[in-house]
Amino acid sequence: MWIEFEFNVKILFILIYPIFKRIEDFTRDYLTKDNRLFKTFRYFLSYGLNFIPYLIIKFRSKRNNKEDKEKEKKEEKDYIEDDKKGVLNIFIKKQNKITLIKNVLFLFLLSFLGFFFYYFTYWKKDNTYRFAKQSMGIFFTIINYIVLSHFILNQKLYKHNYVSAGIIIFILFILFIITSFYIESDDYFPAILIDIFFSLGFGTYDILGKKYMNIFYQNPYFLLFAIGIINMILLLIFDLFVYFLESDIDGIIIGFKNNVFSVSKFFLFIFDIIIEWIWNIGIRLTIYYLTPCHYFMSQYVSEYIYYLIKAYDSNKEFYSTNNIIIFSIAFFINIFCCLVFNEVVILNFCKLDYNTAKRIREREFKDASEILNKEFELNDNILKDEETDNNIN
Repeated sequence: MWIEFEFNVKILFILIYPIFKRIEDFTRDYLTKDNRLFKTFRYFLSYGLNFIPYLIIKFRSKRNNKEDKEKEKKEEKDYIEDDKKGVLNIFIKKQNKITLIKNVLFLFLLSFLGFFFYYFTYWKKDNTYRFAKQSMGIFFTIINYIVLSHFILNQKLYKHNYVSAGIIIFILFILFIITSFYIESDDYFPAILIDIFFSLGFGTYDILGKKYMNIFYQNPYFLLFAIGIINMILLLIFDLFVYFLESDIDGIIIGFKNNVFSVSKFFLFIFDIIIEWIWNIGIRLTIYYLTPCHYFMSQYVSEYIYYLIKAYDSNKEFYSTNNIIIFSIAFFINIFCCLVFNEVVILNFCKLDYNTAKRIREREFKDASEILNKEFELNDNILKDEETDNNIN
């Protein structure tokens, strides 16, 4: 077979973000007078909902690991008792303190990055460059996630990665050339620089989040909950301070007054927060259980759905029938290449499958089996030689 599929149910995580992100576009109709600070607060408030799954997991793991912890405590106590000077005890406490400090500092770094890039992304101008979201927007996302994953997470790149990424980039570049005819010249370079900056920023935020989970053995629910709590507290303190000094400045309190002023609006607000929580956790589950490079597939699917929605609602020339066909063909080719890049699809020709995880495991199993067979043969020969010597004697 030239093409082979490695299906894992976790690959479905990549669909959570694009589906619920686009649903969110329709749940925001209740907002009449929104502002950046209120948007940012809602974003991190959705992070706070992760305390529910986090507590459930914590409770279950606590019950399952109760006996193991008691055993570890007993062993640790024995070690400490054997250590008359308490050097081991001091060392353990010191290491735990250092780990805790690193943990907290890492969380504050991620909280700052999350706040900065989400809050200031609303300074991006809504100009004709938005047509390039399905080409250059995806291009920068893919490049940044691949490069950052390589340098921060030490993710190795092989022949199938380079070939599939090369095809994706080439097709996106062709799409951008087509798109450029619909973009005003004044929007080009400033918008491109802004796009590079924010895609690099969000990529750094997501991939450092993955590194945090790897280093401190934390799940995505704890990570989002911690970041959400830190930013919500800081935002509320800032907004209270500003509100009582300059009550005319738009902020969180003003946002609630202008948008959540009835029971029906309140329930719409809660529903909106839940939708935002779902697509946020979809990103983290994709990155946690798969890789950051799987996430750019989510981003691409989301942008394609957005393109189709805009094409249905808009009569602009950019959404012509010919462009819809071109962008759709390009989308399916690139999604296929994304699957190849992430080894969901394995191409069994031109040695494109040689360094995939599946083939590496197969070679390791084969080598281990050969070593074991040689050991068995060697042992059999030794036993035969011993039997022969005994018969001679």
